[in-house]
Amino acid sequence: MKLHGMVAVLMAAGTAFGGVRSGHATAELLQSSEGYTPGSPVEIALRLKMDEGWHTYWTNPGEGGMPVSIEWSLPEGWVAGPMLHPVPGRFQTGDLAGFGYAEEVVIPVFLTAAPEGAGDVEVKAEVSWLTCDESACVPGDAELELSFSEGTTGPGPEATAIAAALKEVPHPIDGASLKVAVRGGRLQLELEVPAGIDPAGCEVFPATPTVVDPGEPIRFGKDGGRWKAEVAANEYADGPPKQLELVLAGGKLDKPLLVSWKSD
Repeated sequence: MKLHGMVAVLMAAGTAFGGVRSGHATAELLQSSEGYTPGSPVEIALRLKMDEGWHTYWTNPGEGGMPVSIEWSLPEGWVAGPMLHPVPGRFQTGDLAGFGYAEEVVIPVFLTAAPEGAGDVEVKAEVSWLTCDESACVPGDAELELSFSEGTTGPGPEATAIAAALKEVPHPIDGASLKVAVRGGRLQLELEVPAGIDPAGCEVFPATPTVVDPGEPIRFGKDGGRWKAEVAANEYADGPPKQLELVLAGGKLDKPLLVSWKSD
């Protein structure tokens, strides 16, 4: 079944205090503090709340879908880091397998304030996303903003939500490595992890698009001293894979893990 019902949605403007509803979600920016220190990191996050039965997409949306995107308008000298995506879930939208978030997702971003202070400043963001249910997909857009005052202030009420989201963001660890080989149109994956880390039973998500078939789950099993898995290559892959990032979560893992591979 093909997705249908792509409905154009007018862009709405708003602030972090009320959120903006568009598509089948409401978007707002969160801030861990209303103050900033020149030259120091500033923790903020995008929160999307989806309507019941609807979901939005991860950095690798799978078959179809569209990742959440942000275009920043920052004070002079400020810099925005990457969006830090928490571990996603799996979805089957019609015949299309995908990765993303239902109900609610908080996506942290670290801003770095300019080395020299500038008093009160505003941070603005143009956010775009796609929400889908079993029969339709609807795009959403929002213009959001936050205000900051120069000077250190204590953590605000949104600091807890940002901290919780950061715990769900996968990170690489020393001693973990991934190898990828192609045999007969399938990818042979070999994972090495430090002692004490057990990937058995964890969920595995391919963070790199168009490398792995998103409809086939990846399961690592112990083979000698290595963890191995096999999965179908993505039918839209442009030749042999050149790189692959995997996210491992759940099972016996204490925290989500990011492992990566690049061809020689």
